[in-house]
Amino acid sequence: MTKKKILFIANEIEKLLPKVDTTVFLIQQAWIEKYEVWFCTLENLGVNTSSKLVYYVNANNLIAGSGHSWFEKKKLTKIHLLSFSAIIVRTDPPFDQQYLLGMNILDFVTEKGVKVINSPESLRKFNEKLYALKFPDHIPSTLISSNKQEIIEFLKSKNKVVLKPLNLMGGQGIFLMTNGDSNLNVIIDSITNKGRDKVVTQEFLANIKEGDKRIIIINGIVERFALCRKPKKQSIIANLAGGGTASVVELNKEELEISRTIADGIKKDIFFAGLDMIDKKITEINITSPTGMRQIAEHKSSHLGSFFYDQLLKI
Repeated sequence: MTKKKILFIANEIEKLLPKVDTTVFLIQQAWIEKYEVWFCTLENLGVNTSSKLVYYVNANNLIAGSGHSWFEKKKLTKIHLLSFSAIIVRTDPPFDQQYLLGMNILDFVTEKGVKVINSPESLRKFNEKLYALKFPDHIPSTLISSNKQEIIEFLKSKNKVVLKPLNLMGGQGIFLMTNGDSNLNVIIDSITNKGRDKVVTQEFLANIKEGDKRIIIINGIVERFALCRKPKKQSIIANLAGGGTASVVELNKEELEISRTIADGIKKDIFFAGLDMIDKKITEINITSPTGMRQIAEHKSSHLGSFFYDQLLKI
């Protein structure tokens, strides 16, 4: 049997938070599943054709740490990408030129039969803020535009809206606007780069005060427990990075049905996703680096890590 060997591509490992980070959770579960674990960032990928064609990565072998660190990093080594049984991409947005070129290299590897999660084709094809538009019956009223007058007209029809940039995460760059705000023009000019950049303008969902629910989908299967993130007082940002607080809750029947509809619709493209749901409305479908797995696994679904790798073997 070929040795199970897995590569994680993410942000700097030293900056990952082991108590909450899903990347750390998946790495630690990979050790439990007896994978040989390697780690790199996007800039470590390369192609060399000087003698024979080689798709490679400069990566560190990771083993479980002892003492103050959760990991121990071995010497940086050049590794053939085709030697991995799976590659897990967990790099945070923005989806910039470096990200695009990394996905271009991983395209070649995917064509050679290596499992890449999520697939580079899908990560290129679907913007996380736009992907939910595929399910118009299950999203808040939404406008995608860079036109100031269109945004103002949409605001007038809804009275209160949320403006979001298309390329950020963790609650960054989000504005709440109410019809008649004195600084309306300044906010729109700023977030749209004076009409050059499209943004999401979305109907404000007042029940955000009760939290948004991060729902995990793995290979088209919905995890029935979700991470409910509530914003702090006087804030609409529920993301934990933005100061929100979290608890693990069970989805009700309607929430589960909606989530399964989404899961069925994305299964052929996306292996691992995190839905954001507010008051039974899907606001985003996170596919670059979905979070929440550790909290859900530790409080309700201890099987979640092993389930991820069981499903990985099935594709």
